Amino acid sequence: MAIFNFFKAPKIRQYHHEFIYYDPKKEERQERQKRVRAKLGLKEDENYHPLIRRGTFQELRKTKTPSASSRNTRLLLMIGAVIVILYFYMK
Repeated sequence: MAIFNFFKAPKIRQYHHEFIYYDPKKEERQERQKRVRAKLGLKEDENYHPLIRRGTFQELRKTKTPSASSRNTRLLLMIGAVIVILYFYMK
């Protein structure tokens, strides 16, 4: 019967394999987080948001330095002043 089945194509069987990988550092980190949560009195479903997160110092540095447009304006003013001084000096 399977030989005369012209209208239905057979389904392709797919290979499914879940990799087994043990990461001891991840296990230690999770245990440490559980201990800290217990010490702070946080529940499992509550998320802990530290005050200092990745990229905080770079964000602060960017806000404290003058922007590129203000630096360019200052540079143009200095060049203009030098040109005016040289013009009056050459006259």
